[in-house]
Amino acid sequence: MKPIAYTEMSAAASGGEANAHALRIDPTRHVTLRFRLNLDGIEDVEALRYARRAMIREERTRGLEWDEPSMEHPTFTPTEIRWFVLAAQTSWCREKVAELVERANRARKAMRGLQGD
Repeated sequence: MKPIAYTEMSAAASGGEANAHALRIDPTRHVTLRFRLNLDGIEDVEALRYARRAMIREERTRGLEWDEPSMEHPTFTPTEIRWFVLAAQTSWCREKVAELVERANRARKAMRGLQGD
């Protein structure tokens, strides 16, 4: 079975020169980040939910840094993550999505190991 994966579909990811210029001028501008999810089934969705809940618990325990986006804010569907954020937060959001998918893959592997016992 293939691992959970994602592909960024945001306009900012396409590398448009005009968009890059706008980000430098106005870091308070909001953008929508879109990530297409490649999931095999309900087990993958559950692993993603588990990983997101764990990240939210950690945010609440340690607190968020100044201007840090929270994993509570993106909108999830079975095929996509959408996150409306400040342009200045885009790299932080991309890191969090990468961490989320990595954790979801580990959770899915752990869940499969429990089912095999």
